Amino acid sequence: MRNLLLAVALSAVVSLAGLEPVLAQAPEVSSAQATAEATAEATAEKHSEPALAESAEPAESAESAESDTLETTAEYADVLFVKESLPYVPDTNTIAAKLPLETGWTPANVGVVDLQTLYEQDARILGDALENVSGVNVHTGNGVFDFFILRGFDSLSSALVLTDGAPEPEATFYQMYNTERVEVLKGPAGFLYGSNPLAGVVNLVRKQPVPTDFGSFGLTLGSWNTAEGTFDLNRSNESGSATFRVNGLFLSGDGYRDGRERDVSAINPAFSWRPNDRTTVHLNLESLSSDYVPDAGLPLIAGELPQVPRDRSYASPFDFSEQDLLRLQLDVEYTLTDRLELRNKLYFRELDWKTNGTLLNGAFPSFTTGRLEVFRVLVDLDDRQNFVGNQFELLWRPQDSRHQLLAGIEIARFSDEYSLDVGLLPSIDLLAPVETATRPIFFLPSQSARGDSRSDVIAPYLIDRYQATDKLMLLAGLRFDSIDFEDDVSGASRSQSEASPMLGLVYSPKEGTAFYANAAGSFAPPSARVVGERKAEESRQLEIGARRDFGDGRLHSTFALYRLERDNIAIPDDNGFTQQAGDQESRGLEVELSGELARGLRAAFSYAYTDSKLTRFSELVVMPFSNPPFAVFDRSGNRSAFAPEHMANLWLSKSLSSGLRLGGGARFIDDQFISEDNSVSISSYVLLNAALSYGRNDWRLGLRLRNLTDEDYETRGFGSSAVIPGEPLSASLSFEYRL
Repeated sequence: MRNLLLAVALSAVVSLAGLEPVLAQAPEVSSAQATAEATAEATAEKHSEPALAESAEPAESAESAESDTLETTAEYADVLFVKESLPYVPDTNTIAAKLPLETGWTPANVGVVDLQTLYEQDARILGDALENVSGVNVHTGNGVFDFFILRGFDSLSSALVLTDGAPEPEATFYQMYNTERVEVLKGPAGFLYGSNPLAGVVNLVRKQPVPTDFGSFGLTLGSWNTAEGTFDLNRSNESGSATFRVNGLFLSGDGYRDGRERDVSAINPAFSWRPNDRTTVHLNLESLSSDYVPDAGLPLIAGELPQVPRDRSYASPFDFSEQDLLRLQLDVEYTLTDRLELRNKLYFRELDWKTNGTLLNGAFPSFTTGRLEVFRVLVDLDDRQNFVGNQFELLWRPQDSRHQLLAGIEIARFSDEYSLDVGLLPSIDLLAPVETATRPIFFLPSQSARGDSRSDVIAPYLIDRYQATDKLMLLAGLRFDSIDFEDDVSGASRSQSEASPMLGLVYSPKEGTAFYANAAGSFAPPSARVVGERKAEESRQLEIGARRDFGDGRLHSTFALYRLERDNIAIPDDNGFTQQAGDQESRGLEVELSGELARGLRAAFSYAYTDSKLTRFSELVVMPFSNPPFAVFDRSGNRSAFAPEHMANLWLSKSLSSGLRLGGGARFIDDQFISEDNSVSISSYVLLNAALSYGRNDWRLGLRLRNLTDEDYETRGFGSSAVIPGEPLSASLSFEYRL
């Protein structure tokens, strides 16, 4: 299937110039109708190409683009140029209700990162984009997958990532080459998205075909032999009823730490067909291959980094991570009447992940030499995940027009077949490392794990958006999940049925001012390893907030307060049995300010205070040289790992009439503990970044600098005995050309 997809996509790219005669066979509409549809499409999509708007606009029109009036016009010729001055913060979202909601009428603090910001900051993976969202702390998993903390809860256990509304397997780097916006719904999201989003949902919205012809090619060269190539080609028939778009990515680099090579390739062809004014069909295929070398980090000694080079690696020569990801999706929308619309989303996701990674267990004096040696083990994982499902939805607008109802049902199967082994590696000298590891690796039978599980899901859901008055809006949602789980290896099976509710309201006493509140609950199925009665993990949140616009609507502010709780966390006890004996609570506030500070000067600022604690928590700690070789410690009252109390982010951007754009920002992360025992913390840090771009006609140059002050900082490592030194000062130079 993967080879077939690549062959079809590459063939389409090669023959793109000759595509129009084929597409022209699709049913046609009148030229007036096509123009109206194309104009609406361009306005809704903002062409999905901010770079095109900059380069296409003559220098003498730049002043009008920065005028006080925000407007969008479109001209249609051989190439579509969109002249626009966009609001710096997107004013709508779809993640909160699967319905287009204005930000001011959304009863939640939803974070949205638009395409312009992704481009200015050279966001390559999801973590780069999430730095712009308040309450999100960004790390990586072993340097090979996206990992983040949302309102004090980690993404692996408490968050769900979607692509175009369909769930994604864990865990991988979500590449941004074909993404036009990222939406983040904070808080329990089971009322729409089912089990597992205990703390929130992230949705990646991909670039879709649009009714025009254009193309772009990009090349980026950066520090540590980084080279990236991208392309984005779009083709449409004359009427705009059939459109094709393909995005591609090729990336390679060494990484700043020893032995951290990476190679990524991806291609994403998409086809849209509008046979008539009532029907729309979107077919989206994507194949992605990523090869990384996991980062074991540097070992900690008494909670401190040793005096060794920050780019040194203690990983074994056997470390690798190979991921092949396939996405297939078919979306069909059909308008029955002016008040009734049918939508169907059929999706398939497959992640094939093979990896070996070195886990550092600390540095200890050698019994023979007395020198400090780093103790290591090798973790071997072979994981294959398959997601297949269908979402059927009915959107109804009753006669009174005050209600907007969305009723749907999702039927899905999620399967996961994996093997996990832990093997012994020889220790290595801390100060003068000489690798002595050879194959074969001796794997410890007691540390091995196997699984071959399937979860069958049937879940109806209902959303009602009710505009009670011109000043009051109510949003209510409920989803009921029925889950049948089986594991062929362990023989475990269970049936779980849970409801996930949500109720929100927005009160707007006057234009530009709004107050909101929401209450929601979500769940996650219990671990198959739990002994005794199995309960679903549950989360509950209460949130209140206020929004206020300033400067004739040019500045937008948001203030949010929340309390989020998670119960029934599964934890091993002193007998080695896993019990649901953990609870966690997070309370915090978020402040956001964004918009135009002055003509052409745009800003986005966010601040988050997070008080995340383990209210009831015990931890099993392995102690190899004791009898018994493990012990259980009470961590109740400790702070959650990687949940800093204070985080702040600022980004400024200025457009000049000469075609020059300047950008820069700062990100502050407070001290954060790296494990539940709170014995070791990562020190606070401030990172400064800058961007410069210059565009004329059909080309643009960009220069981006990260960590301008060459700040030393650390991020999450593999295990609690190591950290990964953060990236020092780096630079990248990009060139983009548009057809």
